[in-house]
Amino acid sequence: MGVRGDQTLTEDTTEPLVNDHVNSTGPGDGRRTRRPPCAPPRVVEASDTFGTLFDSTSDSLSNCKKWTWHRFIDLLYLTSTAGYVVYVVYAIIYDPSSAFLSVVDATLVVLFVLHRFIRLQDIAKFIAKPIRFRILARKRCRIKTKIWRIFRRCVTILVFLAIIIFLAIDLRADTERLVSLGGLCLLVFIVFITSKAPSKVCWTPVLWGLILQFVWGLMILRWKPGYEICKFVGDGMAGFLSFTDEGSKFIFGEKNYTMHVVAFKILPVVVYFSAVVSILYYWGVMQFIIKGLAKLFQYTMKTTAIESFATAAHIFIGQVESSIALKPFLRDLTLSELNAVMTSGFATVAGTVIAAYIEFGVPPEHVISASFMSAPAALAVAKLGWPETKLASDKDRDVVLTEVGKELNLMEAASAGAVASIKLVSYVVVNLIAFISLLAFINFSFSFMGERVGHPEFTFEFLCSYIFMPLALVMGVRWQDCGKVAKLIGKKIFINEFLSFADLGQMIKNDELDNRSAVIATYVLCGFGSVAAMGINLGSLTAADPSRRQDYAKGMLRAMIGGNIACFMTACVAGMLYQESSFLTSTNNTAINGTSLALNFSTVDNVTYQIT
Repeated sequence: MGVRGDQTLTEDTTEPLVNDHVNSTGPGDGRRTRRPPCAPPRVVEASDTFGTLFDSTSDSLSNCKKWTWHRFIDLLYLTSTAGYVVYVVYAIIYDPSSAFLSVVDATLVVLFVLHRFIRLQDIAKFIAKPIRFRILARKRCRIKTKIWRIFRRCVTILVFLAIIIFLAIDLRADTERLVSLGGLCLLVFIVFITSKAPSKVCWTPVLWGLILQFVWGLMILRWKPGYEICKFVGDGMAGFLSFTDEGSKFIFGEKNYTMHVVAFKILPVVVYFSAVVSILYYWGVMQFIIKGLAKLFQYTMKTTAIESFATAAHIFIGQVESSIALKPFLRDLTLSELNAVMTSGFATVAGTVIAAYIEFGVPPEHVISASFMSAPAALAVAKLGWPETKLASDKDRDVVLTEVGKELNLMEAASAGAVASIKLVSYVVVNLIAFISLLAFINFSFSFMGERVGHPEFTFEFLCSYIFMPLALVMGVRWQDCGKVAKLIGKKIFINEFLSFADLGQMIKNDELDNRSAVIATYVLCGFGSVAAMGINLGSLTAADPSRRQDYAKGMLRAMIGGNIACFMTACVAGMLYQESSFLTSTNNTAINGTSLALNFSTVDNVTYQIT
């Protein structure tokens, strides 16, 4: 008796169920398979077709919704802008005295809306290229490289000579400001004789760094409209930061939030401004400003894209944040480029820290101006102290901020900025605790040693007042204030610049410095050039690219000194150009929401240690 077919199927479980249906898995594939009874072939095909049709329809509806939503938002932007322009026109008619402020507001709003539809970079390129240049470009009529190089050198020499002639005429009757000019020449000479390769120095970035620094100072300190604009921005920023008090009152109480000035008033400013900066990144405003400044440095000073970008970015973000954006490029940088990146980090301060400095009562227009002026000075010092001896491979390579501005909406951007400030706030807190404690111990030790020989007043500040007094003098500080400014310089370099600005704010409040000395001191202190900052920058750069740790360590001290010299050069330029005039108002009244600190600490042997 033969074996039945159903028995064979039951025993051989590895074989598929046999049926008359042929599975058409491909050409020439003749395997026979049996589908389960619960899923007939025709039903499966009908279900797949319906599912595909449904998915396609759903995707189309989703795309239609997105398109409709974007068009609605665009229409809302245009309608709101038109309404705001009508409002501004009515405001000008109602109160003509507010015309300037209203026009500035309307211009910013229109530019922001235009940036949504047409990138501001494209608009700037279109405006910067006249029709004649476009016609010449189409005809491929280009100036030869050699002729262009000669023309550039001639322009540089003529501009530099024009500045020298202006200073000769302007300073001939004022020997006090002439001292600052001598200090600037002395600082440049010191950097040159200590250069890594004096014979290899390219003077184009050095001269144009000084030119940009001088032009910016001339616009702020000697041109009334420029000073008014910078003062308007500074006072507006101080007033804008005053809204932080509302959040502090809600968290710490309306009566208690001023009891601890640093913890409840200064540090919340960092959180608030960090959230605002993150929003500006989300809108693309910060990227546009940084890229514009980088292009300015690159075209005028002939620095590479990496150097220019890092210097421009350090005006708004710190060395730690910028190292994230520079991470893909650090490995290929030459030693000269790396020195320029680090020097600019020491010479400038981030925008969030500037906000805290303004809260100390320092003149906001000079704090903002100092950060911008020190940027080209940092490149000049870097290229003079460590000239380029190799051909940079990425001279024309563009750099973008790839790690910011990627949030989904405005609320996420604000939250991300606030959360990101935790690191900066913790840095400020732990450094204040550590360095104030160390300063108290150092002062106690010095006072104890001095008391044994009859001089208990011998402290760290007393020592710095004599060491840095000649430096303060050559920068143009008046003699009666040299000791006080020298103390601030020593505390900035060896302790922390945050403490120095706290002291400066209190000195300005108490009228311990005259206007000229206070302005010069503001430019001197506006930098991240302390000994502690060396460790912070070394850690951030090493985290970005550990393979170049030895290069970072080898050039860190030179970069820190170079960054401080750039700040000193900025102070010299301010000393040359500063005059007591009608539009340069008293520095004591410039800050809207200035906060002074008077934090008393422990008393040892009747010596009170105080941050004033």
